[in-house]
Amino acid sequence: MKIAALSIRKKIISGSALLLFMVCFTAFMMYEIVLQVERKVALVEVIDDILKTTLELRRYEKNYFLYGQEKDLDDALNYLGTLQQQLEGNSPELNRHVPTNQIEDIFRSMAAYKNDLLKLENLGISEKQNRLYLDLQEQVRQHGKTLTDFAEKAVLTERASIKSLLQTTRSIQVVSALASVILATVMAVILGRKVVSSLRLLEGYTKKIAHGEMLEPPQAEAEEEINVLLRAFKRMNLELQARQRQLVQSEKLAALGTLLAGVAHELNNPLSNISTSAQILSEEIEQADLDFKKSLLRQIESQTDKARDIVRTLLEFSRVKEFHREDTSLKMLLDDTMRLIKGQLPKDVAIAIDIPADIIVHVDKQRMQQVFLNLIKNAIDALEKSGHIWINAQKSHTERDRVVEIMVEDDGPGIPPDLREKIFDPFFTTKDVGKGSGLGLYVVHDIIESHGGHIAVESNPGAGTTFVIWLRDDDDGETI
Repeated sequence: MKIAALSIRKKIISGSALLLFMVCFTAFMMYEIVLQVERKVALVEVIDDILKTTLELRRYEKNYFLYGQEKDLDDALNYLGTLQQQLEGNSPELNRHVPTNQIEDIFRSMAAYKNDLLKLENLGISEKQNRLYLDLQEQVRQHGKTLTDFAEKAVLTERASIKSLLQTTRSIQVVSALASVILATVMAVILGRKVVSSLRLLEGYTKKIAHGEMLEPPQAEAEEEINVLLRAFKRMNLELQARQRQLVQSEKLAALGTLLAGVAHELNNPLSNISTSAQILSEEIEQADLDFKKSLLRQIESQTDKARDIVRTLLEFSRVKEFHREDTSLKMLLDDTMRLIKGQLPKDVAIAIDIPADIIVHVDKQRMQQVFLNLIKNAIDALEKSGHIWINAQKSHTERDRVVEIMVEDDGPGIPPDLREKIFDPFFTTKDVGKGSGLGLYVVHDIIESHGGHIAVESNPGAGTTFVIWLRDDDDGETI
């Protein structure tokens, strides 16, 4: 099973189980070593007692050889008995730590030592001056030395063993600490690299959604919990897209409601001209003036094309379409927009458009048309039946990008400073109840953001209002 396929919960449980196993194993090893140290310390105490008894035994032995007093010999025999009791009483413990052959040698040495001491005790005064006495004395010293060497060597061996166990304990602690650090690092890498990167992926995705970019969630190999979040984000994204389409469509329908009267008026003119020309043609059909008849037919054709263009523009604007960007002439886009709004333009409101024919924008035509329609309608409403509106565009540069800068400016009363920060909020409007939904500028802002652009407003009371749109321009001259 791949590590990435494990859920965060399973990774945490697995890592915690490894850490727990390591802690338990370390604790078990430390406990065993402590038990061994305790047994070793107890054994060292026993051997220390044996060594002390052996040293006392040797002291009385030397005193006897130096001064020849029978009391020293008796004390030596008494200590020898004590030593024998200590060895026999602790023989099970000694057998676990000392080789059996050494224990047997010690008991043989004690028996020979005791036998030689008894022989010395039974020698007469005259016999203590001959060679036998000297040989016995040498044998006693050799046996005593054997007992002393055994005790001293046993003490040194056990103390070295205790020291080794303590060093092992220290090594286990170091190895355990290093293993814990390595395991924690591995867990941090596994959890951090995968989980944190997945969370950053989600963070970047949510930021894009917050800026109006309705993108599909990124496809990535991630943990179960992250995949659940990605699926939830996908559902949320689809729902937001649907709501956004509904919102844009509702605002579009509201705009259509106000446009229909003006469009009807615009259609009446060519239709009236068509009707008049057709009536004249029918009356003059029998006349021989062919050029005049052709002139009437050309007028009918021209007026029909005009009506068709108005209807086509209206249908394109009202049609529900998926978001689709394409290269579009900005000037032609404004011309189509003006065709829709021309019927709503008050007689004393003048609109001046200054857009170079070579500016091509990479946009969703229908949605950008709605942007300009809303901005122009807002400017007309602000002017209150008289004033000027200027629309111009130019290619420009910022610190990082090439952009197309579009400005929609009016010389109306302007926007108070306390309202400028709210104009792009949904349902915010300064119009009377029933005269505005408060969604126009919100939809404008949303559409511009969905194109990766930016919109700002500049206004002062009594000095008019200017909306500035920046659309980033790529190296090939397409606005993206």
